[in-house]
Amino acid sequence: MHPPRLGVVVALDAEARALYPGPVSHDTVLAIDTRMLLRISGMGWVRAAAAARQLIAAGADGLVSWGTAGALERSLRPGDLLLPEEVLWKRQEWPVHAHWREALAQSLPMPVHGGGILSVVTPCATALAKSTIRLEHASAQGVDMESGAIAAVAHAAGKPFVVLRSIVDPAAQSLPVSATGGVDAYGRPQVMALLRDLLRHPVELRDLLRLGGQMRAALKTLQAAAPALGVGMPV
Repeated sequence: MHPPRLGVVVALDAEARALYPGPVSHDTVLAIDTRMLLRISGMGWVRAAAAARQLIAAGADGLVSWGTAGALERSLRPGDLLLPEEVLWKRQEWPVHAHWREALAQSLPMPVHGGGILSVVTPCATALAKSTIRLEHASAQGVDMESGAIAAVAHAAGKPFVVLRSIVDPAAQSLPVSATGGVDAYGRPQVMALLRDLLRHPVELRDLLRLGGQMRAALKTLQAAAPALGVGMPV
């Protein structure tokens, strides 16, 4: 057995920088080194599926869903790391590769949280929405918009996959409107849209600053986790 060449799907520029600090571009596959390919997809399942297929076409032996997530489990805090055992997507359960997950759990320098991660089509931006979907999906610890599509592409191609997601917003926290409306698909601030949203909702400035601190905590965890990718994960 040989070390796999991992295909890492990342939605946001900031999440990519936590894995690879060098120059990156969108819509193309980047060979970080001999064991890892990176593709920044942008947010959402359609973009994630396209990126996953592109990575497999480029020679990836398996896929990694890498980035951040919102919490559904109320005990989770910003910076906590999810290493799910399954992805919940389109009313199906998609189990991750058990050996890859175990290898990561042993190599990571921090505790991890298992269970499931739920993928959704639109942002789960309010505390009420998070509590509602947790009632419907009791095993889901967190929520994102890409892992389900990545799991489905991996399954269709007969490739293994795993998920690493660091928590940004706790379950009881609603996101400010400007957090979703003021950025583009890659998480880059759109100044005019951001200012417009803040003018309409000036009380959100404090919440936006808090969210920025939480994002930094999540990215710090991802940076610490990055060296474990590929360690002890044979094909």
